[in-house]
Amino acid sequence: MPTSDDLKQRLNSAATQEHSEFAMALLVSEVIDTHLDAQGTKQQLDALMTPLAKLSSVGVQDLLDCFCRAGFGDRALDRVDLSHSNLQWVLAQRQGLPIALAAIVIEAARRFGLTAYGINFPGHFLVSVQGDVVDPLTLQILQRQQFAQKLSAHEFDAVMQPTLPRLFGLRMLNNVKIQYAQAENWSEVLDVLACQLLVETVDLQTQAALHFERGDCLQQMSMPSQAERAYKTCLEMSPSDEVLLQAQQRLRDLEFQDKILH
Repeated sequence: MPTSDDLKQRLNSAATQEHSEFAMALLVSEVIDTHLDAQGTKQQLDALMTPLAKLSSVGVQDLLDCFCRAGFGDRALDRVDLSHSNLQWVLAQRQGLPIALAAIVIEAARRFGLTAYGINFPGHFLVSVQGDVVDPLTLQILQRQQFAQKLSAHEFDAVMQPTLPRLFGLRMLNNVKIQYAQAENWSEVLDVLACQLLVETVDLQTQAALHFERGDCLQQMSMPSQAERAYKTCLEMSPSDEVLLQAQQRLRDLEFQDKILH
């Protein structure tokens, strides 16, 4: 079912707000499941945090122990589907993708006065809580050597910066988009791309890449004229050299196809 204009505008609004990771994750969950009970999901988190409310002060290990006692952190994912990005399911089943779990950990930490933010680490989203780097999947505090080997010092410093809500939303939506693409559900892929373009309103390079993806998706849907417009929009935004060359090639391919058809 196409995402409503109202939900798209709420995604757009959340992308510009501070400390909106949990709100963004709830909205992405609603993209997946239009019948999501957002209030009920918030109440699930409230219930999870009840033991911590009894403490006079809450530290990082108190927070992680609370999640572990509730059943998080002890089950690896043997497969991934859309439910693993849906906070309502994640809170009920005590498992999910790292970024979905991160949204919950970040929100819980902030409720008890702990400084927390997401770390957009390649391949596995991480969380910083009071300066400690936490794997939201295992709920273990990590040492730098456990996750930084493949990055240069410059790359590491860039990755360790707090993940902005719009980037948090883009990555969550990417996970949803991948699931739809693997199922060759191109109309849903196109819908998620529309959501991403409302979340990413700052970085022209990323916007250009999203329009390029729209062109590829529209080609899969046998809509060449719309695909051509998407590729041209991509070119107008001056994307990176790699995307620029790919978009130019796609347009040449479409022009060649038109000559064959006519």
